[in-house]
Amino acid sequence: YRRRQLMRQLPVYDHDPMQCHDLSDAELKIMEEFVKKYKNDVLGVGEVALPGEPSTAKEKEEINQKHTVEAEKEKAQEINPAANGTLGDPQMPTEYVCQHCKQIVPPDCPVVYAARAGYERLWHPACFVCAACNEPLVDLIYFWKNNNLLCGRHYCDSERPRCTGCDEVIFSEDYQQSDGLSWHKNHFCCIKCEQSVKSKPYILDQAKLFCTACIKNNKHM
Repeated sequence: YRRRQLMRQLPVYDHDPMQCHDLSDAELKIMEEFVKKYKNDVLGVGEVALPGEPSTAKEKEEINQKHTVEAEKEKAQEINPAANGTLGDPQMPTEYVCQHCKQIVPPDCPVVYAARAGYERLWHPACFVCAACNEPLVDLIYFWKNNNLLCGRHYCDSERPRCTGCDEVIFSEDYQQSDGLSWHKNHFCCIKCEQSVKSKPYILDQAKLFCTACIKNNKHM
């Protein structure tokens, strides 16, 4: 199951040009830039820890910085009375809430942190899912976009069209579209006779293309 889901959520041809078919030099360059950008900006691996307990040096540093800021605010509040004439009360977190289900997380319950999302957010392990397909993120590998967790497939789909014929991301600006679906130009073909239907009548049935000649032949069989 894990391997199947990994292949589904992180297709090798989404990040390895050697696994793609017939990329032109221009498409290869676009793909390499695309992969480099998402690795630098949105790709991450979730970290398991107890609520409020850092699991990495980076997390410790962020939390220490946050506590330093809170301590400075508390000190300032002690010196300066609040507007109503009483001393201000420091706002300290008293409970942790799962980002997905919005339920309170017990302090002894392991959670998942995502560095790209910031350590003020956390998830139940079962809630660490792709916002598009709602599937658990395999090996906690995530892509962070618009305040949402995404699997690799759906992140790529949100950025570029994907060919319905070969399932690869399209890195050309010259491609075919029909009913919200996309195809490489050379994959816009009848699934039966494999002839292009670019300039022919065709029928789209359950994301499969059929030329009218094959449809007629099947009716007579």
